[in-house]
Amino acid sequence: MDGFEVSPVEGLRDPVAVLAFTGWSDTGTVTTDAARHLVDVCGGERFLTVDPEEYFVFTETRPEVRLVEGDTREITWPPNEGFAARGGGGRRDLVVVAGTEPNLRWGPFSERLAGVLAELAPALVCTLVARPAATPHTRPVPVSGSAADAELARRFGLGPSRYQGPTGIVGVLHDAMRRHGLPLVSLAASVPHYLSVDENPPATLALLRALEPMLGFAPPPGDLERESEAFLQRVEEASRGDEQIARYIRALEEQYREGDAPMPAPAPDLDAGDVLRDVEDLLRGDGGG
Repeated sequence: MDGFEVSPVEGLRDPVAVLAFTGWSDTGTVTTDAARHLVDVCGGERFLTVDPEEYFVFTETRPEVRLVEGDTREITWPPNEGFAARGGGGRRDLVVVAGTEPNLRWGPFSERLAGVLAELAPALVCTLVARPAATPHTRPVPVSGSAADAELARRFGLGPSRYQGPTGIVGVLHDAMRRHGLPLVSLAASVPHYLSVDENPPATLALLRALEPMLGFAPPPGDLERESEAFLQRVEEASRGDEQIARYIRALEEQYREGDAPMPAPAPDLDAGDVLRDVEDLLRGDGGG
């Protein structure tokens, strides 16, 4: 048993597959929020579930307990699921895989998932990444794209994949999917490093907009535009009146150039770090507001 439960999916029209996982390749839940938004607005139906017992160490990635209807306790296990949506708005159908980076057996997990996707014959597979960077919240969230295949890079105006170093499940999946001959691209949102909170609607919205050329249609934003405005307003409220924060954000604005690769996140001992944590605390609800 490999923990994968897959239902047949037939008759998809040149589907585009979008993959997102919380963990190494995600800042908060930016990428998985984008993936699940696609499922919601396009009416995706679940065709794939993965048993977490096969791939997680629960002392490292813990299940969560929630109250249902105020008094019933329900355990939510780390999910990995696949959805298929027909007629999402373009000429192609949509496949979305969203979940949590496993703790165990990355090779078997990636090979099995790559095989499932290969059977659906996708016209394109796009993985989503969100990483912290020295970019200010007062400017559009930069999204960069890459593709190892030169033709795909030209088609979508992407750069070559140059990264070398430690990787997460997305990197291992790319390796498995290449062996299956799947056409691969990746989109990465650069999230302000001082906003390390679970949700970041502006970054999620930026990823969805960057996906439009791959999908062939513009996903409806739903509440994301309103949530983005409210999020940025809360950041402004949290940072207002502190000159150290204002100077730091002005410095980020000066080095920001739309279309340029953003700078990596600064070292943890940054002078403004202790003050900027106040912004994170407020956004998490620890500071009121």
